[in-house]
Amino acid sequence: MTHEEAIGCLEYWAYMKGYCIDFSCNGDDSVDRESKIISINTTRSVETQLYTLLHECGHVLVYGSDKIVNVKEVTDNYSEKSNMYRVFTVIEEVEAWKRGLSLANRLGIPVDKGKWNRDVARALKLYMRWCLDPKF
Repeated sequence: MTHEEAIGCLEYWAYMKGYCIDFSCNGDDSVDRESKIISINTTRSVETQLYTLLHECGHVLVYGSDKIVNVKEVTDNYSEKSNMYRVFTVIEEVEAWKRGLSLANRLGIPVDKGKWNRDVARALKLYMRWCLDPKF
């Protein structure tokens, strides 16, 4: 399966969950739960776009699950500057990467573990810095 085919598979998966994917050079690599739009930045390689999309689909899975710590409950009730909010946001990010990889496995999407781990580490490092530095 090519990266493009894998992205097509994820587009269908997202559609079945009620989400659409907006690919744009101005995309911010996020999920908007209210509008049900997944935004992906197209200025990166197709492989990185795929892994980012898997991660964002992981967020969709986190939102629909009650089997993990209820991040939304915390983030809805604490200020974005609070330690509680920041720590639970990092927990959600870790869980979204984990669920994105599980989704890839379920859908038969091949993942280069070295590149995946690089993208995970890069993203989580930024979130950890943000979590620990109130000026970040």
